[in-house]
Amino acid sequence: MNVTVKHLRSFVAVATHGNFTRAAEALSLSQPALTITVSQFEDMVGVKLFDRTTRRVRLTAEGADFLPSAVRLIEDFDGVISGMRDVAKRRRGRIGVAALPSVAVRLLPDTVARYCRRYPSIGVHMHDDNASGVGQKVRRGEVDFGLASRWEPIDDLSFRPLIKDSFCMVCRADHELAKGRGSLTWRDLAGYDFLGMAADTGIQQLLGGVKDLPANLRGPKFEVSNVATLNGMLGAGLGITVLPALAVPVQHAPKLVFRHLTRPVVQREICLITRRGRSLSPAAQGLRDMIVESFPGRWPAEPPIN
Repeated sequence: MNVTVKHLRSFVAVATHGNFTRAAEALSLSQPALTITVSQFEDMVGVKLFDRTTRRVRLTAEGADFLPSAVRLIEDFDGVISGMRDVAKRRRGRIGVAALPSVAVRLLPDTVARYCRRYPSIGVHMHDDNASGVGQKVRRGEVDFGLASRWEPIDDLSFRPLIKDSFCMVCRADHELAKGRGSLTWRDLAGYDFLGMAADTGIQQLLGGVKDLPANLRGPKFEVSNVATLNGMLGAGLGITVLPALAVPVQHAPKLVFRHLTRPVVQREICLITRRGRSLSPAAQGLRDMIVESFPGRWPAEPPIN
């Protein structure tokens, strides 16, 4: 059977108005067209729905039994279509975003706040994770898109570069390396106790590509998996570390000192990560576009040079 919403609407209109002429006017149809549609519907369901006379139209017992269900079906259909239109117009929806903690803290809050002021009915759910975790969340469809460095080539993910983030040396203010001013070279870090990030963070992977990297940086004395733990160990004076500028804990100055690293300048590239060949929802596309537009003119956001 090819019963359509048009058949249901025609049946409900005639049942409501008790008259084909008034029902046709309500549906903006001609009376003959409405009569044909109702007759088709009766043929399809195999029962007579109306008793017709020259003066009035009455529901049969079968028609009266079916009317509440028909009304509910139309209301459900209209509700679904209305909901889809609300999503398309960003009147409601939910967005999932995964990002490196440094990006989530330093770059996203202002943009997300601006987006939510424009679309107050859209919920934004933030997930912070390391580079590998962000990529996997996007890949598994747990979030709409992510913001992280390129952890490894993944065929089904698309990486759009947004900014480059230079590395700095970070240590406690009473450390020997905090006494000078200006930048340091990587060789200047040799021999000091080093606090390294775990391999799956991406930071240690980038360091592995630095030519002639000192041995203490290649094999850290201490290794942590998140920046919060690293900050605590730095504050305890357990050693030095290197971090991208965005990840430098500027809120702890002047307890910590930051100095830029040169020869070579090492940068991580922050990318917008999406699933290749998959469209974003209108709500997610709107936030994604706003994030991309927010980066020009805001970078570099370097930490203070000590």
